[in-house]
Amino acid sequence: MHIKLLLILTLLAPTLYSASLQSDYSVYTTEFNASAIDPSIEQDFTIFRFEDNRHQKSFTASQLLELFAKKGIILQDKSRGIVHIEHLSTIDLSPIKKAIKDHYIKHLPQLNVQGIRLETNGYIDSLPKEYVLDFRPNAHFYHKSSLRLSSKTSPIRHFFTYQIDATITLFKARHNINRGKILTPIDLSYKEVAFNRLKGMPLQKFDRGRVRLKKRIVKGKILYQHDVERLPDVLKDKPVNVRLIDGKVRLEFQAVSLQDAHIGEFILIKKSDGKRLKAKVIDQNMVEIE
Repeated sequence: MHIKLLLILTLLAPTLYSASLQSDYSVYTTEFNASAIDPSIEQDFTIFRFEDNRHQKSFTASQLLELFAKKGIILQDKSRGIVHIEHLSTIDLSPIKKAIKDHYIKHLPQLNVQGIRLETNGYIDSLPKEYVLDFRPNAHFYHKSSLRLSSKTSPIRHFFTYQIDATITLFKARHNINRGKILTPIDLSYKEVAFNRLKGMPLQKFDRGRVRLKKRIVKGKILYQHDVERLPDVLKDKPVNVRLIDGKVRLEFQAVSLQDAHIGEFILIKKSDGKRLKAKVIDQNMVEIE
């Protein structure tokens, strides 16, 4: 008698499945079924049906757990309280992923892309044969962004969000570097780091001894192009060679530059007797009096 009663209670008890309720699910069909959560369910049933090009649906974990419990199925809850369902399109998105990669590599050649996760902001059943991708301004500075797909042959626009998994090799300060310092390889290290967010265009290369800092940089900070400037061809308070040509008369002497300047610019120079003259920079550390 006791054995029969125990057998009956066992048969009536809810079935405990080893599967766990997760926070995110994706399906390629219009139906989200119980088997998407646990493929071992024998009597499958539909939880939700996507209609009218809808591609996302959310449930509270308690809603789904209660629904399964009514079916006699007890699941372990490993969600974060909200369960997101996405209806995925079957169209090939690899050309769009390639275009995203090409866009980033064009601006950041030192970027090493491992993968791109692409999500649509609506269900897409087809794409036009010819289309244009419009990226957000400075999108290449961020590993997460969005873009718009448009076509001259269709009034429909599609929007995508994406995330790039990549590393990038950047110059970082080896030590604290003061403003005005002329950079040398000793000052910088070239390191590969995870690509997340950049504050501008990173410094990609520099001519040794021809670039100086526009502001103080602390140890370990990334160097950006806006942090440096090309060293002037003539430096303030430094000696310059002066050339004076007047007809057949050609004179050369040394003076001191009173300004920083690049080739083609005019500056004031001071001769050894203290006299000031106006001269044009024609080469590195070389000026000419016209």
